[in-house]
Amino acid sequence: MADNYLERRMEELRSGKLQIKKSIPGIRPKARRVLVAGGCHGLAREKALEFRKQGCRVAVFDTDEAAGRRMAYEHGIRFHRVDIEDEIAVSNEMRSLLSAWRGIDTIVGREDICNIISKNISNWKESLPIADKSDIEIVIISDFNQA
Repeated sequence: MADNYLERRMEELRSGKLQIKKSIPGIRPKARRVLVAGGCHGLAREKALEFRKQGCRVAVFDTDEAAGRRMAYEHGIRFHRVDIEDEIAVSNEMRSLLSAWRGIDTIVGREDICNIISKNISNWKESLPIADKSDIEIVIISDFNQA
């Protein structure tokens, strides 16, 4: 009975009766790269911590250096002190983050800030190889001050 087990399984696989599992237990998928604009307080902070708990690499852009450093120390989040209202400052910090991560998968923040960041990323992506030109998911948070 055990002699032809592998042959039977291979036949089932070829005929479509047996499916290969897409994920292998114990092996994590590639960690997603998430940028949270204004993520040291309120709903944005909660989202940043949620992504971090799921094993994502998380970067936070905010002006509150004390809260940002605390998040970085306690949760392993990458903190960038930047005024998210200043488009030039955001652009400069984006260059630093993109050179470190080679891309971003998800942006969380207000709509206007997400648009500025996605423009910077699309300009930067033109110089990347095709494999790194994946689409970016944008998550709009309308009110950062919610608890």
